[in-house]
Amino acid sequence: MDKPEFGNAVEFVPSTTDFKRPLEEPHSPDIAIGKNWPVYSEILGTFSVAVDDQNEELSSNSLVPTTAETNVAALSSVAPTVLTIPAIKITSSSPAPITSVRAVLEPTYVQQPVNLPLPDSNHDATYPAMGATNDTQRAGGVIRVPASLYATDLLTMPTQDVQGDVRQEPSSGMSMGYHGHGMVRGVNIGGFLVPEFWITPSLIANIPDPKPTDYMQLCNQLGPEATLSLMRRHWETWITESEVQRLASAGITHLRIPLGHWEFVDSDEGYVRGGLPYFKRLVYWANQHGLKVIPDMHTAPGSQNGFDNSGSTNGINWTKDPRNVSLSKRALQAMLKYISGDPILLATTDAVDMLNEPFIDSLDFGQLWDYDTGGHTLVSSRLGKTPPVVSIVDRGFKEFSWWQTRWPQDWNTKYVDAWLDAHLYHVFDRNIDDWPLESHLRLVCQNGRDLRANSTSFPIIVGEWSLALPQAALSGRENEARRRFAEAQLDAYELGGAGWIFWCFKTEASPEWSFLDALDRSWMPQPLTNREFSPICKY
Repeated sequence: MDKPEFGNAVEFVPSTTDFKRPLEEPHSPDIAIGKNWPVYSEILGTFSVAVDDQNEELSSNSLVPTTAETNVAALSSVAPTVLTIPAIKITSSSPAPITSVRAVLEPTYVQQPVNLPLPDSNHDATYPAMGATNDTQRAGGVIRVPASLYATDLLTMPTQDVQGDVRQEPSSGMSMGYHGHGMVRGVNIGGFLVPEFWITPSLIANIPDPKPTDYMQLCNQLGPEATLSLMRRHWETWITESEVQRLASAGITHLRIPLGHWEFVDSDEGYVRGGLPYFKRLVYWANQHGLKVIPDMHTAPGSQNGFDNSGSTNGINWTKDPRNVSLSKRALQAMLKYISGDPILLATTDAVDMLNEPFIDSLDFGQLWDYDTGGHTLVSSRLGKTPPVVSIVDRGFKEFSWWQTRWPQDWNTKYVDAWLDAHLYHVFDRNIDDWPLESHLRLVCQNGRDLRANSTSFPIIVGEWSLALPQAALSGRENEARRRFAEAQLDAYELGGAGWIFWCFKTEASPEWSFLDALDRSWMPQPLTNREFSPICKY
């Protein structure tokens, strides 16, 4: 085909040769492009053709194809159903060449959970694509397109008392419709792939003083081999399938899974990677037990907040160096590519949290907002499903009123595809340490009213909360206090329209931060809608 003119579209029309994928060669990358695609699957849904950049040197560039959707009424795991793929049209915004691209069959909507084997914990396993006996949604063949096909750059990302009140309560209605998304009742899988040593003190128990206070220090103190050995033992055991099953049985619908940027880019900070196979294993468990997941980019090069949960406590340096922000954009792109490249990851992902707790007052907001808005475009385009995968924007310790003038009006128009994330805690504000329980409950009520009032402007998810209270609020009646605190928060935090995610699913020694411990101690009601105490809040 001829080289396209700058800004023009190129149409690539497949030949009449079928895609051939023998069962004994499930990973063969060389498959002739064809017009008809035999698909083996037990899943009903809508599939579409997507085209992706395969030039690693241009990993920050992306393609914008038209997607050719085909509704599948019934698919068989025995005989293939042939999908007809029309022409693939790719728009070029740059004359720069790309050596090859791939077209893959993507599930845009899946009606039921699926089951695939779990990855080997020692490496990032490649799963069988369509044609294997236990396959599901995707024909993962790679189509090699001639180097004369040019297209780049259309999805390149466009060019924050606060330390003591890190997760501040909001300032002083009706919720939006959700077009397919149900209420989120989730837990955070904290301390897993992004270590926080207050969650898992055993990780550093045998390390000589001075002990590391964040993951970067751990990596640099132990070195890569010792760190990887330590972390593999931790990744292997910190969360089990039986715990995922118990969470599902308790009424949990979603797992928010913090991930480190180091899994996707090398920022030259000394971080040790290796957790992605365990991330994949966790998502597969979630899928098998009917849960959805929210991958959460929890860290950034240079640190977006200076907290241990960002990987480094050595200052807030993310936007001080443009390279840091560029690396974050590449990390987000790589994370989305990783998710879209696996049928179970894609089918199980309901939302993507683009960056956890950026400290807006200590950052260049222009660069942060550039990252957020570009990330929203990427999530919408790279993870195209119906209902769409939601982009989650952290409010960054700013008031809801501050966001009113900044939230794009064109978001959440056709579908709800973006939420604002608020983290609500009662133990990081020294001004309320001496409050009795009743005052904390009244604050929960006020938070609920604020969530409901602001949810008409943007859907709000309470992405982190806990049962932690200052000692004065317990007053010798811990079980009652924490149960009342739990019930009040459960009632309040669904008023933002999107739902809530408890921090976190378990800890080694802090039960007020552990959902599983809260279940064991009857601090968390079962079912989650059960109430032992009369509601204190009037909404």
